[in-house]
Amino acid sequence: MKEWEITDQEIKLTEKLLLPEGAHFSEDAKNVLRCWHSTDVAACPGSGKTTVLLAKLKLLADRMPFANGAGICVLSHTNVAVDEIKKRLSSYADKLLRYPNYIGTIQSFIDKFVTMPYLRNIAGQRVQAVDDFTYAQYVVNQMQKHRKYNSLNFMIETKLKTSTQFKTKIEYVQRLYIGNDGALYMEKQKRALAGSDKESTKRYKEILDNLLKKEGIIRYKDAYAYAKAAVDDLSETYTDLFSARFKYIFIDEYQDCDEIQRQAMDAIFNSTRCTVMKIGDSDQAIYNSSQDRTPDWIPQVGFLPIMTSNRYSQEIADVICNLKKDKTNIITSVGKTGIKPVLLVFDTESIGKVIGGYISVLEKKELFDENGIYKVIGAVKKESLAGLKVGDYWSEFDASAKKQEEYNYWILLDGIIVNLLEGKLYKAEGIVRKLLCRIFHYTEITNSESGKEFSVVTIKKFLDSEYKDEYHQWISELSKVRPIDRKTIDCLMRQRINELFKMNGLESDDVFKKLPNYFLDGDVIVDQDKKIEKNVFIDPLRGRRIKFDTVHGVKGETHDATLYLETEQNGASDLSRILPYYGIGKVKASNLYDYSRKLAYIGMSRPKKLLCVAMKGETYEKGEKVFVGDWEIIDLRT
Repeated sequence: MKEWEITDQEIKLTEKLLLPEGAHFSEDAKNVLRCWHSTDVAACPGSGKTTVLLAKLKLLADRMPFANGAGICVLSHTNVAVDEIKKRLSSYADKLLRYPNYIGTIQSFIDKFVTMPYLRNIAGQRVQAVDDFTYAQYVVNQMQKHRKYNSLNFMIETKLKTSTQFKTKIEYVQRLYIGNDGALYMEKQKRALAGSDKESTKRYKEILDNLLKKEGIIRYKDAYAYAKAAVDDLSETYTDLFSARFKYIFIDEYQDCDEIQRQAMDAIFNSTRCTVMKIGDSDQAIYNSSQDRTPDWIPQVGFLPIMTSNRYSQEIADVICNLKKDKTNIITSVGKTGIKPVLLVFDTESIGKVIGGYISVLEKKELFDENGIYKVIGAVKKESLAGLKVGDYWSEFDASAKKQEEYNYWILLDGIIVNLLEGKLYKAEGIVRKLLCRIFHYTEITNSESGKEFSVVTIKKFLDSEYKDEYHQWISELSKVRPIDRKTIDCLMRQRINELFKMNGLESDDVFKKLPNYFLDGDVIVDQDKKIEKNVFIDPLRGRRIKFDTVHGVKGETHDATLYLETEQNGASDLSRILPYYGIGKVKASNLYDYSRKLAYIGMSRPKKLLCVAMKGETYEKGEKVFVGDWEIIDLRT
């Protein structure tokens, strides 16, 4: 790999292109810009790592083409890199977004270059679909036809007898999958149903292999097992091709990679023959840690830190530093602002004062911007769970509310198109169900069994019972339609949706005429109508729109002000579990302690100007000495 010399003048020109007027890259960031060997990059919240990555790409684009036609590979969990290149590096977009470069999601890359070629080799055909229902139906039919599957059939029948969740074999089988250890599992259960060496597991694998080879159909969960097998079987010759094709590889949000994705990256890219930069923050690894499956990513020795944040004040940085596993100091470009984090202490009788207390603090600190982002977040929202939840602070909070992108037809349609282009019919089908849920909502059609609105799960059951053959034909058409563009897919979707309504006597005319304008608006990214927008509290004083959300929902966001709510799970509160990281008590041997630490670290690092935390009186009294000095205390109990 060539060690490019990056001059001060080049950095100044890059700053002018990517940073606000008068802003400069930190020394940490400059060290990353000047580095051209394989290394890990550990970036704190608000460090501008996306901007640093864009700067690296700009510097590389200035030096293209590379020797031997090599290119750049940029991988993340979303297509944010593509969007940012188009938006902020528009003059370089044509060069960066074409061959020999590859910029896309990690999963798409693995599917395209590893899993699907592997499956074509062992199955002798393209994978036609990833379909849970077809898969389950096939498994059940095979168990009924052939005696050699008796052990598997007996195990399922035994489990089904004691199950309160499932009524049929097909329902039960849809939740089975092969884990990374080769054992047979049921979704959402940590203990294996049968080990990798058991007869029932071997027979289950046999059925899956036959289904793939004969029908070209697999299940989403089992696709991961095939991905692991593909990674394990990668030949040195095959991986040599990647090292020749891509000389500079950047993997963003590396802490969120699952075990198979990490194995694939290590197997595909030889870090001694090409430059591989893994960028992330292990303290924000909340997707794997909650399931206690994948060990946290630990940056390799000699990693490059970016511990200068451009988001929040030093007062906030000093508070959240304790939540970093290594306690590394975070320095902020903002410096001290004189606004301390605020602790709102409450009890059962005064919990209703918390939101009002937050608004009062915003007023006192004179924080008001018509376009400002003000949020209230918590770790636990599920109403079915015991203990303190987000909804306990505001009775109108709806834990089942949909995300914003689900309120626009064209955004959902684009999601279908993207997944079809990537060959992911199973994901496209999932979005079709989301779309139907929204249309049923707007036409006031509910689930006749429960009386509630349809979910992507319950609408699947409805389609299988009332519209099974037609729906499968619909999805089959969707997989074959050409060209894959808005006009073509829109035409098919409108036709099939109207047929669905007519077949069930739900509508006699074009159902799209009865849908709200904002849902069908294709010119704007949805500004939801306030009448249907959920989980937004309107501040009576200033009209601030205060959005309620979960910690997972705000990961990657920046707010003007954030209120972090204490919530409870598994018999204890998340904020009581973080006290040991401030020197109060000891960390217990439970994954929940580390998980609570990470959630608090993410949530409390969102605001630019003001951090508020709502804490129960009993939790506050345990760690009172921790908060003296660094926090402004407002006791709502008095």
